[in-house]
Amino acid sequence: MSLKYTINLFIVCLFLLVSCKKYKHEEFGRDLAKTFKSKKYKDFDTTAYYQVFKKQLVKEKERIHNPKWISKMYEEEEKGLTLIGDFLINGELDTLSRYLKLSVFHGLNPSYFHTKEINDLLHQVKTKKFKKVEESYPLLASLEILSADALINYSNILKYGAVNPKNIFGRYYVSVKRPDFIDSHKTLDQLQLANFLKDIQPKNGYYQRLQNLLINEQPEQALSASDKQKIYFSLERLRWPTKEYSGKYLLVNIPEFKLRMIENNTTDLEMKVCVGETAYAPFSKDGKNHETPILSGNIDRMQVNPVWNIPKSIAGKEIMVSLQSNPNYLEENNMVAYNKVGELVDARSIDWSTASVADYAFKQNPGADNSLGQIKFIFQNPYAIYLHDTPAKAMFQEKNRAVSHGCVRVEKPMKLAAFLLNNDKESQRIEKETQAAAKGEEIASRWVKIKEPVKVFIAYYTAWTNDSGKLIIADDVYGYDAKLKPYLSKYLPE
Repeated sequence: MSLKYTINLFIVCLFLLVSCKKYKHEEFGRDLAKTFKSKKYKDFDTTAYYQVFKKQLVKEKERIHNPKWISKMYEEEEKGLTLIGDFLINGELDTLSRYLKLSVFHGLNPSYFHTKEINDLLHQVKTKKFKKVEESYPLLASLEILSADALINYSNILKYGAVNPKNIFGRYYVSVKRPDFIDSHKTLDQLQLANFLKDIQPKNGYYQRLQNLLINEQPEQALSASDKQKIYFSLERLRWPTKEYSGKYLLVNIPEFKLRMIENNTTDLEMKVCVGETAYAPFSKDGKNHETPILSGNIDRMQVNPVWNIPKSIAGKEIMVSLQSNPNYLEENNMVAYNKVGELVDARSIDWSTASVADYAFKQNPGADNSLGQIKFIFQNPYAIYLHDTPAKAMFQEKNRAVSHGCVRVEKPMKLAAFLLNNDKESQRIEKETQAAAKGEEIASRWVKIKEPVKVFIAYYTAWTNDSGKLIIADDVYGYDAKLKPYLSKYLPE
C-alpha cells in the first residue's frame, strides 16, 4: 500500500463522521449532564457549539504542532465533536491523558503533547458548575483540538520517531518511510482509543529495557543527566523504522566497538570490532572521513583466504606513496600490481613518482598478512562495506577503535563464521585452510555460501543494555548524538 494511499485513506476514515455520528452527537449534551452531574449540559446546542469551535480553532493554531492537518480534520463543522463525542464520556480521553503523562519514559517531554492543558480541561468539563452551557463550549473545543494534536504527534513519534534521520546524517542508509499524518486502517467509529494507544507502544525488547531503566530509577541510584540523555537518544533511534531485531542476527554497535551474535533474544557471543575512522581521528592517514555507515543487510557468503582488491583511493594515497620510497613495498606486503590491460608488472621498473593511479590496479594475495585477514563476510549494499578479519590484532586492545577505512574488522572471525554457517564440518574445514595459509602454504581463495543468510545491523547507540538489562554507556565517537541533539531538543524531558 503506497504512503499517499495510506494517508488519504486515514483522512477519509477520519472525516467519515458526519452521517454516522450526527444523530448520536445530538444526544451529547444529555449524556454529559448524566455522566458529570451538570444540568446545564442538557441545554447543549451543537450548532452554537460549532460556531464557537471555529473561533477556538483559530485561537489554538498558535500552539498546536500540526495546524495544517488539524485544519483539514475540522473543515466540516460537525467534526468539532470527533474525539470528545466518542471518548470523553467513556473515559478514553482520560486514558490518552495518562499515556501522555508517561511519555517521559519514552524520553519525551509531556508538555510537548499539551498534557497539563488536556488534564486541566478534562477536570474542568467534568467538575465545573456552569451558569450557562455556553461557558463550556470554549473548554470543550480546546479539549477537542489539543487532544487531536496530541494524539497525532504522540502516535507518529512512537511509530516513526520525532525526527527524520536522513535530514541529519549523511551516512544513514536505512530506508525511511515517514507519513505526514497518523495512519489508521479503521474509522474512528470503530477505533477504540485505549486499545489503539496500547497497540502503538514500541514492542522492541531493547527499547523496553531502556524504558525500564527510566521507570525503575531509584533516588539512591539515580541516572546521571548525561546517561539519561544518551538513553533518550537511543530510544529515538530505536523508533526510527528498521527491520525488527528478531530471530538470528548480528548487531554491530559503532560507539561500543562491539559486535553481538544474537539468536532467540539471547547473545551467543560478543566481540570487539574496529570501525571507520573520522577525519579528526589520531590514526587518520589522509584526514578524510571514513566513518562506517549505518545500514543493514543479509550476510549470504564469505571468502576464505581472500584476495584484497585495493581501492583506488587507498592505492593512490598509500600504496603508491610507499612505493616511491621503497620499490620492494609490494613484495614485502604480499601485493602485486597490474597495468591497464591486466598484465602483471614489475613494480621496481616503474617511476611511481610520475605514475598515475588510473593506470594501475593493486591486489594483495591471500595469507596471514592480508589486510582483510583470512576471512571476509559479505552482505549486499551499495557502499562496499563488509565485515572481515585483520592481521592488525593489536588494535583490538585500544579503547578507541575507529581506525578502518569504513569496513568492520572483527576480533574473532572463526567464531563468527561458525555462528553464520551453523555447520561444524564446514567450520572445521575453514579453520584448517586458514591455519595452513598462516604457515605459508599456498591455499587458494574460495567462496563459501551461507545457506540461510543472517541479518546484520550496523547501528549507532551510545546507551544500550546487556541481556540482563544493565546499562551500557559508550562515547559519542562520531559526534552523532551532538548532531541529533538540536533537532530533538524540543521533544526532550526538561
